[in-house]
Amino acid sequence: MKAKLLILGIVLATGIVVGAYPADVQTPSEAPRLSEVEREIPEGTGFIPPRMDLSHLSGREIPAKLKGTQAPQQFDCRQQGWITPIKNQGACGSCYAFASIASFESLVLKDSSVTYDLSENNAKECNFFDRSCGGGTFYDLASHFSQKGFVLESCDPYVPSDVICNTGCSHVKTLLDWRIISANSVPATTVLQDYIYTYGPAYTTLYVGGTADPAWETEFQSYSGDYVLYHPTAEEPNHAVLIVGWDDTLSHAGGTGAWIVKNSWGTAWGGTCGYGAEAGYFYIAYGSGNIGMWSSFPNDYQDYDLNGEIMYHDEGGWVTSWGYGSTTVWGLCKFVPSQDIDLTRVEFWTNDATTDIDVYIYDSFDGSSTSGLLASKLDNSYSEAGYHSVELDLPVEVSAANDIFAVVIITNVSYTYPLISDTGAGVTGITYMSPSGSPGTWYDLGLNQDDDVAIRVRGSYPMAQSVEDENEPGAKSYSLSQNHPNPFNLSTTISFTLERQSPVSLIVYNLLGQKIKTLVEENRPAGTHYAQWDGHDHSGRPASTGVYFYQIKAGDFILTKKMILLK
Repeated sequence: MKAKLLILGIVLATGIVVGAYPADVQTPSEAPRLSEVEREIPEGTGFIPPRMDLSHLSGREIPAKLKGTQAPQQFDCRQQGWITPIKNQGACGSCYAFASIASFESLVLKDSSVTYDLSENNAKECNFFDRSCGGGTFYDLASHFSQKGFVLESCDPYVPSDVICNTGCSHVKTLLDWRIISANSVPATTVLQDYIYTYGPAYTTLYVGGTADPAWETEFQSYSGDYVLYHPTAEEPNHAVLIVGWDDTLSHAGGTGAWIVKNSWGTAWGGTCGYGAEAGYFYIAYGSGNIGMWSSFPNDYQDYDLNGEIMYHDEGGWVTSWGYGSTTVWGLCKFVPSQDIDLTRVEFWTNDATTDIDVYIYDSFDGSSTSGLLASKLDNSYSEAGYHSVELDLPVEVSAANDIFAVVIITNVSYTYPLISDTGAGVTGITYMSPSGSPGTWYDLGLNQDDDVAIRVRGSYPMAQSVEDENEPGAKSYSLSQNHPNPFNLSTTISFTLERQSPVSLIVYNLLGQKIKTLVEENRPAGTHYAQWDGHDHSGRPASTGVYFYQIKAGDFILTKKMILLK
């Protein structure tokens, strides 16, 4: 992907932004339109607002799925056990990474009661745009977390400066779904409360001062945590944080009601704000400093699939939006796997609440028409814009070097630029869009506009079979289970099944391939067997936190799986 000059739109009296096209570009009779908006970049501590036109995402109305939610007067996610410890971004504009990671750590803790310490350093240095200390947003990181995933802090410790991306860490989780509550407007307090009460803490932004308002900057930086901050402002947010709760009864200079917010300036700043002994939190009046703008939350994830792959062309994720003046658009992407793969998911971005999304996978596309339907998943819809993953009912088996074509039909509630792309490398015959999917209406976005349609497919490589499996169709009597629990911190159990009596070895290795512990090394009879690992090496010393592999060898049957030890 290469950088390019954004095509600036002409803002009509209606507020619609219509793309301006170079004179030498040949477009079909119904040419797509590009939505763009110019936005001032605020000075600040690490949040840079997206440049997309998302003014329709106001967060002022409660979605139907949340109607009837009875959010209480006071609520604190810390009391629910959903919040991980305070961290410190230091003298680096990386608040966007800290708030994004904090929101995901809270989601995993809420879902599984397992505390992860994930790497902000990896997030700030390894995302496609290499934002580092220069500031960024969850929009960039949602793309990175879905493409690559999350790594542990122990593998890539935080450095408060611009350093080289550490590519040697194993990923532990992958983002599948991320939802937007509001864009460049402060959402209704009750809407934001209902989301937090239902889904957990929310990533958000606020203005914390600057050269235009040094008094507010000084007050915020010296805040002690023993009162409610209050500051009406029209300034763009410049700092990302995590809202963990609220109290409607708290008084301040402008009235009553305040958010409880987790910051990333360490425990020497702020206060405990009504819970526990750990400082680093602040109270702030509803709407003050424009808190609530650019709110979002992670909604779904999976354990990192060591045996899987995600294929995509939108390396930068969500950069631009396209449409035909209608709320419906068709997008298409061609993918060619490098090895045999079982496709399990189709993933994409949406920039509005949607009424309908249909997903298809085809075997053929000649530039005009699709053919050879392999799979479909119809009638999906989402109450929020964001990143979404649709799981197919059955995996689609695709052979190496055999191309397939993923089609996503998006119908928005109101926004007429439904298709998301990033700025691409001008590759022809790869990504297309269409107003209807009819033959002859497909527009090669890479060729004509140097953009890539943001549709992705995810899958896993077929598991290796033993010699017995290959010679005896249907026989699957040799197996190795995923360890349980995983991750673990005391001990974990691994089960395996043998078709017949066999010499068996079951060995734990570290990421360097070094042998850590032999769990089984003997003849075992046919049947199911169990082995435990207590997290110690062959010398009886505790193994360090991290990712490990365990491998079974039983005759010609060999299989390796991954597990995570947390201390």
